Amino acid sequence: MTTHADTSRGRLLVAACLFAGFASAHLIDGFLWDAPAEFHLSVPASLLLAFVFMAALTGLIALAARGSRRAYVGLAVIGFLIALADLAKHGPEMMAQMPWRSGAISVVLSLGVTLSGLLTGWLAWVARGKPV
Repeated sequence: MTTHADTSRGRLLVAACLFAGFASAHLIDGFLWDAPAEFHLSVPASLLLAFVFMAALTGLIALAARGSRRAYVGLAVIGFLIALADLAKHGPEMMAQMPWRSGAISVVLSLGVTLSGLLTGWLAWVARGKPV
């Protein structure tokens, strides 16, 4: 029998996997356009940060699949923060310059990160209060 908590967790996991996919592709797009240099980071340091981010996100998704409320809070925080950061960084860039980076694909990736991050954050925040 499927419970409401199972359905909520399933939706969260789908959103979080979409978020991870968009984040990975957006990271690659950023590297292609030399984004690490904008932040005065070397490529090895940037690769390490990207690895740590993706490892943390993957770990949170795995723990959320097991029903960990701490993972729900972690996904809410990472989803909202990355969405906010991406919007703050790329929103003005996209508005000021079209075509931006690789054109439509870069815009879709950035919007995908923002929207899937917000959705993940929201679903995780709601799920954290539900009994497992």
